[in-house]
Amino acid sequence: MYQHAVIGLEGLTLTDQEKGWLKHYTPKGVILFARNVESPEQTKVLLADVHKHAGKDIWVAIDEEGGRVHRMPWSPFNERTQANEYGKLYKSDPDEAIKQVFKDSYTVGMALKELGFTHNCAPVLDIFYPQGDPIIGNRAYAKNPDIIAILATACMFGLHDAGIEAIGKHFPGHGRANADSHIAMPEVDTDLDTILQEADAFPQLFAKGLKHIMTAHVAYSSIDDDVATFSKFWLQDVLQKDMAFKGDIWSDDLCMKGCGMPIPEAANKAMDAGCTVLLVCEPEGVQALMQAFT
Repeated sequence: MYQHAVIGLEGLTLTDQEKGWLKHYTPKGVILFARNVESPEQTKVLLADVHKHAGKDIWVAIDEEGGRVHRMPWSPFNERTQANEYGKLYKSDPDEAIKQVFKDSYTVGMALKELGFTHNCAPVLDIFYPQGDPIIGNRAYAKNPDIIAILATACMFGLHDAGIEAIGKHFPGHGRANADSHIAMPEVDTDLDTILQEADAFPQLFAKGLKHIMTAHVAYSSIDDDVATFSKFWLQDVLQKDMAFKGDIWSDDLCMKGCGMPIPEAANKAMDAGCTVLLVCEPEGVQALMQAFT
């Protein structure tokens, strides 16, 4: 199980326990947060230490969407335009919006590559839904899935051209959710056709080369009682069968309250549903995962 995990780290340097895990129970990857980054120099040293203990093939991920979701408080990461601003620009000048999204993502991708990262948890493929919880809000490019797909494709290409894998999120859509899945289990109460229509950016990006998606800890109550992360219907029937997605399915963070269960149980349920990558971000959650499966 731990071989499928992408784990969060405790601080600015590796603890002795983390060194042991990375060496003897090597996870698929690590993911960094604000607590792990202080400067470019420190970040490079930390990631070099990760590779020293885990090997050269370990994945290194981060959330650098731009705007209000960024982890590193230095340029170019802390000076980026919020996604919905590109959506507004697209209405008046589509070519310029696409150009700006690509340039921004390429610049950030090159900076991530230089630091030692391999994956970025972007682009956001959720729709903007004004009645939804503001956890997505202006992180969404637009209300229209076709515009989202166009701008998100530019983001993906920018990252890919820089050598960084893009992770599209949150399948099948978090925009309508009535709560923040970090602190509660959100629900979406609408019909399947509407959800699929609003999720259409996902298959559009699959056709362009997106190889990683992240699930939504959202229950679509008229369809399945489980959140999408734990749903065979969403991950196997819709994503893999109907949409023909062949890449890696990342769970959103299994430490989030939207999971509603202990980490070992959540990890097993996510894998059983179809997740191939288990995101475990908080140190306490990593401890529970490693104690259960090593």
